[in-house]
Amino acid sequence: MASAELTSKVVALLRDKGLNAGDISLAAIDGGGNNKVFAVDTGSGRYVAKAYFNHPADTRDRLGAEYAFLSYAQRIGLANVPRPIACDVAAHVGIYEFVEGRKLSIDRLDRTHVEAAAEFIASLNAGPHRDAGLPLASEACFTVEQHLATVDRRILRLQELNGDDALTQQAQELVGNIAAAWKRQCAQIIATGVPALNAEDRCISPSDFGFHNALLRDSGDLCFIDFEYAGWDDPAKMIGDFFCQPAVPVPYEYFEDFVSKAVRYSANASALRMRAHLLLPIFQIKWCCIMLNEFLPDAARRRQFANPTTDPEQRKRMQLIKTERFFNSIQT
Repeated sequence: MASAELTSKVVALLRDKGLNAGDISLAAIDGGGNNKVFAVDTGSGRYVAKAYFNHPADTRDRLGAEYAFLSYAQRIGLANVPRPIACDVAAHVGIYEFVEGRKLSIDRLDRTHVEAAAEFIASLNAGPHRDAGLPLASEACFTVEQHLATVDRRILRLQELNGDDALTQQAQELVGNIAAAWKRQCAQIIATGVPALNAEDRCISPSDFGFHNALLRDSGDLCFIDFEYAGWDDPAKMIGDFFCQPAVPVPYEYFEDFVSKAVRYSANASALRMRAHLLLPIFQIKWCCIMLNEFLPDAARRRQFANPTTDPEQRKRMQLIKTERFFNSIQT
């Protein structure tokens, strides 16, 4: 249930936009693991309200990134994302268009959906309208050294896990295996000598991009959602995230088609395709680390904020199983 304070804030934001906020009701909906998300019914229609996680230990501007990205998408005429309606930066609250749709399951995923995702990336980056005012994406990197350092930091944090319980000990063992594999991968990647990314080849990225953050409308069209990490980034990272995210896995058979369509904004598309191939192992290991975030205190705080009824031990157990499965699948 939404608090009276949040309801009051949503009412004020809607009225400031000249919208009828009478007979308002807020109902919690599944919004992932970081934020509280509500369906908002009013006299003027239905909206989505997001109350964003905010903590001194987490400096990400989740609201700022998402609202800026959606405002940009609206300016360039994209209809496959929610319209931004209003936001209150101080209160960490944003209001967006409510999108009717359902989650896309892996058994329904096909080439047309992958092509739609690639077209979305291409449209974000097409023509002279690319917005230099957007922020950098979360953990944005533009050199191989930056990418490697990001994964190094994630592995180091996981190596500092403490606990005598069986789950933590299993996680520690898996982290050790991941760290050993990472050491081997680092040597191979450094030996390839991948150059830094040219500024004009950077992309506007949804970040954490995948079909776990998409809704399938009754028309069959996709609407992409959740952009709290969005901004300028390395297209290789955007591509790596798309093919490594575990919630709705994208078969690797679509890799070439997706990359070819997504990076056609660049005059150096051929080089970007090669870069995506060479750097993919970085993001595979990085996603092993991301999936083990449940064992870290800051992730636990976000999950508790988003859903106080969640069972931390059950989430850890599920993520450990998923990580082991994914890690084993990428070993050659």
